[in-house]
Amino acid sequence: MENNGNDYGIRIDSYRAGDDYVFLITGGEAHVGAVACAYWHEGGVRSETISVPGHREGELVKELAENAASKLRHRAAVIMGIHIDHATKQDIAQIIALVHAKMRAALESYIHENGAAQLKL
Repeated sequence: MENNGNDYGIRIDSYRAGDDYVFLITGGEAHVGAVACAYWHEGGVRSETISVPGHREGELVKELAENAASKLRHRAAVIMGIHIDHATKQDIAQIIALVHAKMRAALESYIHENGAAQLKL
């Protein structure tokens, strides 16, 4: 499968849950493949991850959740399910790069919206 200039339908929907953050990342055929929740504990970020057997999003959701919790200084949950039929290694690399870029934009939006002082950055 070639990208052909599209973004594989990758989208990030984000929500506030009180002081915490939830990010739903989908693309292609949307589903829930893995979930990670990251939180501050004793001066560092810790996380828990659950992956559905046969799904490969686990490492990526863990990385994204930990990064979000670190930057936002609040709990962050990331739910991801991306399925692209016949994806090549190149497609997967492009999808991961797109997810990182879109997540970076989502985090910057929250940081800008809430201000560094409120987020304790």
